[in-house]
Amino acid sequence: MNVSFRLNNDHMRKFVLFLLVAGLIVSCDKTIKQPLNYSVTNDALATGVYDVYLPDSGAYTMPALVKFLSGYPSDSVKLVLTGLPAGITVTPDTFTAIPTYTANFVFNTNHTAHSTYPVTITAYTPTQNPMTFNFNLIVVPADAASLFWGNLSDSSACTARDYKYTATGVASGTKNTLIINNFGGYGTEVNVTVLFDEQNGTLTIPSQVCGNGSQLSGSGTFTENKMIINYSASSTPTNPAETCTAIFTN
Repeated sequence: MNVSFRLNNDHMRKFVLFLLVAGLIVSCDKTIKQPLNYSVTNDALATGVYDVYLPDSGAYTMPALVKFLSGYPSDSVKLVLTGLPAGITVTPDTFTAIPTYTANFVFNTNHTAHSTYPVTITAYTPTQNPMTFNFNLIVVPADAASLFWGNLSDSSACTARDYKYTATGVASGTKNTLIINNFGGYGTEVNVTVLFDEQNGTLTIPSQVCGNGSQLSGSGTFTENKMIINYSASSTPTNPAETCTAIFTN
């Protein structure tokens, strides 16, 4: 009886030890998931989601970068794009992967009316509340320069004077490139080349010698009916050097 009792105690001690070791192993293996932190942007050089310019007929690919920052590394992020107006489609409208990744949303237009359309990207993860990113799809002509063909009214504010004049936007034969005759009110012999960046709503005047002999360069922004251009012009026998802000309207 005593032997049997000792054996039972031995067995009990071994069983308890087994349970303790098993519990320790399970405890060590258990992973506590930390909430996933990430960022979403459609501009690889910046943070956030920004407006996109679309041609009124054609396709545009918007890369959406989802970047892993910290937290549980195996959680996926689902992007859902909503709010598209009639006349604009996107493929795909939903994308899911484990960050860091890039989702390419392809927008298609077909004679879509020129306007600004608000849309939303919503990001979903298993460990965080959804995040929403609101931005605009801005539909413009396939050739932005065509917005400013014809007569243009301009007012210029310069370092030493303010004045108004009329200029003419002329087709250059190259997409997104405009020639402005009588730029700055410097005379009909002055023709200045302006380059448009549709995706950013910006424009540049590469350094060039105008018809009056002035060296001119500048940059600015544009909307559907307005250009705002900051430029500098070197002196000529009839005009002093000046730095100006010109506002052209069609």
